[in-house]
Amino acid sequence: MNTLTDSLVPLKGHDAFKAVIEKGFKVKTRTFIGFFVIGSDVTKSTFGISVPKRNAKKAVVRNRTKRLVRESLIHLVQNEVEKVLAFEQFIIIRIEKLPPHPKLIRLGDVEPEIIKLFDRALEAVNKL
Repeated sequence: MNTLTDSLVPLKGHDAFKAVIEKGFKVKTRTFIGFFVIGSDVTKSTFGISVPKRNAKKAVVRNRTKRLVRESLIHLVQNEVEKVLAFEQFIIIRIEKLPPHPKLIRLGDVEPEIIKLFDRALEAVNKL
């Protein structure tokens, strides 16, 4: 099994993404939309990352963004694993236009947005 950490497993395939979008609830920040499926007694979370072509024409920019989101998720698991393990599955989609050059995308810009997305998702779970 291909895992990023002991707690994160990548989600693969169009049908898997579609299933999470249909089952999960939606949370939005300025730059990301997340679809989250709540799980009980979760030891591993499966996740997916999508950066649409309309937001970044160059594949190198989309790939860098995905890499930075994965790195942010790893930091989140290392520091606050309970935020991630509250969800069985989740998908993160970039909704804001990206700069034309990959060096203009920084971890310092992506990581706070990912943390904010998970905070909002946990607030939504607590309201349910």
